[in-house]
Amino acid sequence: MNNRTLPSSLAELQQQYRLLEQEYAYEKESYLQKSRTGGILHKIRQGFCWYPVGAGRNYYNSLNLPVIEITKESDDDTEHNFEYGRPVCFFTPDAAGNQRYFSFNGTISYVDGNRMVVVLPNTSVATTLQQCTDLGIQLYFDETTYKTMFAALNEVMQAKDNRLAELREIILGKQTASFRNIPPMRFPWLNRKQEEAVNRILYTKDTGIVHGPPGTGKTTTLVEAVYETLHKENQVLVCAQSNTAVDWIAEKLTDRGIPVLRIGNPTRVNDKMLSFSYERRFEAHPDYPELWKIRKMIREAIGIIRKAEGQHRKIQYDRLLQLRHRATELEIGIDRDLFAEARVIACTLVGAANRLLANKRFSTLFIDEAS
Repeated sequence: MNNRTLPSSLAELQQQYRLLEQEYAYEKESYLQKSRTGGILHKIRQGFCWYPVGAGRNYYNSLNLPVIEITKESDDDTEHNFEYGRPVCFFTPDAAGNQRYFSFNGTISYVDGNRMVVVLPNTSVATTLQQCTDLGIQLYFDETTYKTMFAALNEVMQAKDNRLAELREIILGKQTASFRNIPPMRFPWLNRKQEEAVNRILYTKDTGIVHGPPGTGKTTTLVEAVYETLHKENQVLVCAQSNTAVDWIAEKLTDRGIPVLRIGNPTRVNDKMLSFSYERRFEAHPDYPELWKIRKMIREAIGIIRKAEGQHRKIQYDRLLQLRHRATELEIGIDRDLFAEARVIACTLVGAANRLLANKRFSTLFIDEAS
């Protein structure tokens, strides 16, 4: 089927997909070219390389991911571009000064001054890094956003005879949006345009857009619309492009007594919202101490199995399966409780939220900074 026989909405999305592929290829090649040239000192000045660094202790974080502490050993205070969620690779210089890259990558979990915590693919690579006496770390090409966009476009294009297909046609202007027939509400604390916008949001059954110049109170309007929507719905999802925007909305809702679950790396969440973050709430759950002990027992059991033989190995393997089953039960239970208690789930549009929200469904989604 070519574009001439495709519905116009699908042809339009296919064109967007092709343009995105071109952008992705150009960005990746440009980044790789940049990373191959200039030498280590040039990359340090550009802000996407630390050298030399030391690999410190490794451990499992609250989400049971293997992490390692990396510390910059020089006193150089050059500004850098390392931040939460960005992929990194490790290298060691050879005799000629060329960088030899390790075969694995990591993801930044935390950065503070000259120290960062990196999520690793497994614990075995931590030993490799700790034994390296001449180590550097460099930003790697970040494919996360592109992968998310490709996956989203594919899902929308493949949608057929469902709500997503219907929303696709509405958002692309091929089908008329529908609205509820309800009496308008008064909000004396808002100005006339804000009040009108909140009512239009409440009327919306499909999709609605609130547009206005900076400083006109769009986010204030959105907070009011979320609050009113919760009078008829048990839970909503609130997203924004930046952590600052998400925190501002979440903070205003918690001030009004709304239970909020803030999803995102705790190092990127402001101090007031930190106690509402998924990780902090996860660790504060009554079942977490038992889960922590079981995770430790699982790691110990794996070590025993590697050395055991015969019947003893089988006994330990059966015990490992039981421990993993119990850990999964606890993780599912804690996750279920955290989401059940929250009226608002707040997160940025990409990142950790995608994994945690993969199987969740919401009747209403609010997006700040949607453009």
